[in-house]
Amino acid sequence: MMHFFDKLEVLGRHLEASASDKEKEALRFAMDSLYFIMSTGQSLDFEAYIRSEEALAPPLVIARFETRQEAEAALNARRPPLDQAYVLVADDYYSAMYNPKNGRTHLVQRGLPEHYLADMANDGPKPSGLSFDSKAEAEAWLRQQPTPPQQVVVMIAGAPFLAAYHHRIDYRVLYPLPPTTPPASET
Repeated sequence: MMHFFDKLEVLGRHLEASASDKEKEALRFAMDSLYFIMSTGQSLDFEAYIRSEEALAPPLVIARFETRQEAEAALNARRPPLDQAYVLVADDYYSAMYNPKNGRTHLVQRGLPEHYLADMANDGPKPSGLSFDSKAEAEAWLRQQPTPPQQVVVMIAGAPFLAAYHHRIDYRVLYPLPPTTPPASET
């Protein structure tokens, strides 16, 4: 459990000691952010976010939709609208961004950040030893897990896949991993 008041105390000490107006503004912003999290009942969500970051979980998404049309309809009906967030359409990452000029939320396809998959291939979890003949077989295994792993590397028809869990939306998915990058040789 995070101790928000401890964090606020540290930020407050730095605020008092700072001579820079720009630094003081940044510290006040950080303190206000923590107060906002606490006063809006989002402390547990924030803690879950921090744990997922520490576990190198996939980038956080707030919803999943089968089609882009379904996503646009749901996001444009949302009140108040989202400022910006990631959503999944099928299994593809999209950035949902609200435009106050036209009052609409727009979707921009982002794909799962390539650097994330590359990091998982190179420095993420080691292959689990689980191997499946097909993606359907691996998906069936993933759905049967009572407590899904945040991420585990499995082999499907000889290729590495990241079996990932989006905890915020209770969704399990398989992402193909790129080939590992060999370490740079020293000269």
